[in-house]
Amino acid sequence: MSRRSPGMDDLQEELPEVSRIAFASTGRNRDPWLAALALDGRIGRMVLGASEPMLGQVRLAWWRDQLGKPIGDRPRGDPLLDLIGQCWHGREAALLALVDGWEALLGDRPLAQADMMRFVEGRGALAKGLAHLLTHPDHAPEAERAGKLWALADLAIHAQAEEERSSALEQGVPHARQSLQLPRTMRPLALIGGLAQRSLRSGGAAMLGDRFSPLVALRLGMVGR
Repeated sequence: MSRRSPGMDDLQEELPEVSRIAFASTGRNRDPWLAALALDGRIGRMVLGASEPMLGQVRLAWWRDQLGKPIGDRPRGDPLLDLIGQCWHGREAALLALVDGWEALLGDRPLAQADMMRFVEGRGALAKGLAHLLTHPDHAPEAERAGKLWALADLAIHAQAEEERSSALEQGVPHARQSLQLPRTMRPLALIGGLAQRSLRSGGAAMLGDRFSPLVALRLGMVGR
């Protein structure tokens, strides 16, 4: 039986809680999910933890530069960058859109509507890219919707001003009423999207943390809705 490298185990430890629970619902072909969710988590920490917008932009520029290079020109040794090269080769445009979306959150607060939508589009592009990578192009629109719901829920949860929260809910709630229809191999995204829908319908409540959320996550991980 093959053993995963310590670097891959470390990447799983890096995942934010919602992404870690979603990743646990993957079946085969786990590496594309790990690369996508770990990149989202790492870039998110860079943006949310940046003491100065310029510092965050410098760090994001490094990732944008590496993802734009041929694999042979990228430095080796970062488990995440190496994993992206192994399973996202030729499809980095979706990852670059994610980086651009996170960069929009480095703007002045309260966030402008255009910046919020750049973040939403970035997560949507990541989710759509996963659908194409996993050979489910017919499910790409629904995957994109799940990614956008995920982004809108996070914007509402972490809003620093009432106008940010209101805008995220205004955009998200109408799209949160209809359940997601995704295949079994897209179950992690169905789980994240389902938790995001629940959060939006609850006015921007945390996706996890209340007494019912573990049961909801378990159900989503098993049946996808």
